[in-house]
Amino acid sequence: FKFKFVLISVLWVVFQSGCVGPGQMTVPVEKRIPLSKDTPQEGSWESYDVALRYQFVEQSGAIQISVRGKAKRRYDQLVVWMKLVDAEGKVLETKNIYNSGYRSGSSRGKLHKGKIEKTFELPPGATAIAFQSSLTPHRPRR
Repeated sequence: FKFKFVLISVLWVVFQSGCVGPGQMTVPVEKRIPLSKDTPQEGSWESYDVALRYQFVEQSGAIQISVRGKAKRRYDQLVVWMKLVDAEGKVLETKNIYNSGYRSGSSRGKLHKGKIEKTFELPPGATAIAFQSSLTPHRPRR
C-alpha cells in the first residue's frame, strides 16, 4: 500500500507541474514575490491547502527564509515548496520548505511547531520566489 501511495504521489506532482522540468514551467506575475537585495521582506501566502506567514532576505547570493503556517484541513501528508524564478517567470529551481512525512505525528492540522528556517543558494538570474503546496487529505485507517 505504501509503495502505491508513493507512486501515486510522485505521479500527482508530475501531473501538477505539467510534466515539465525546471526552466520550462513558469509562474504568473501575480504569484511572484520579488526579491530585493539586503531588504528583509515579509508577507503571507495562501493556497487551498495551507496559509503561510513568511519572512526572507536575500544576501550574498543566498536567501534566508523563515516560515510559519497552518494547514486548512486535516491531512495525511503536506508538502510546501519554494520556487526560485527569473524575470520571465521561468522556474529555475524548486526547494522543499516542509514535508510532514506520510501520516506522521505532525499531520493533525499544524504545519510545524515553531517556525521553519532555511537558507538556500540563489541560482543566477533569480528575481523572485513563489510558493506551492500539496496536501493529501486525511483518510481514516481501516
